[in-house]
Amino acid sequence: MAAPARVPLTELPKDHQFPATAFSISRDDVTRYLDAVGDANAVYADRGLAPPLAVAALALGALLDVLELPAGALHTGQEIEAHGGVPAGATLALSGRIAQRSERAGLVISVIEFAVTPEGSAQPALTGRSTVVVQGSGP
Repeated sequence: MAAPARVPLTELPKDHQFPATAFSISRDDVTRYLDAVGDANAVYADRGLAPPLAVAALALGALLDVLELPAGALHTGQEIEAHGGVPAGATLALSGRIAQRSERAGLVISVIEFAVTPEGSAQPALTGRSTVVVQGSGP
């Protein structure tokens, strides 16, 4: 089956809902993340948990499977709220929407709200908001 076409961020209106996406976070993902950020805190390995920012990074990576960011896109802001631990090896569901969209001086400013929910749970383990600025497609 072919992957769904990626939609340019500049074409998405406020309140656009992204299709639900499943992804997983392996122990190797956690190890690579901790190595990349230089975090030697053993709490994640000892408890078998994924750091919240690792979960957010993988979630936003999964979002890029359906969202196209043009060259020069700037990720200008990030808010994350962890509501519970995510076990390494978990399968997660990602939902998201364009919460705000504005145009100023030829730029499109979009705020993407997202939630990450572990498989079998009714409550998200992590929620967040990402602000992205891209050059508009207009004249």
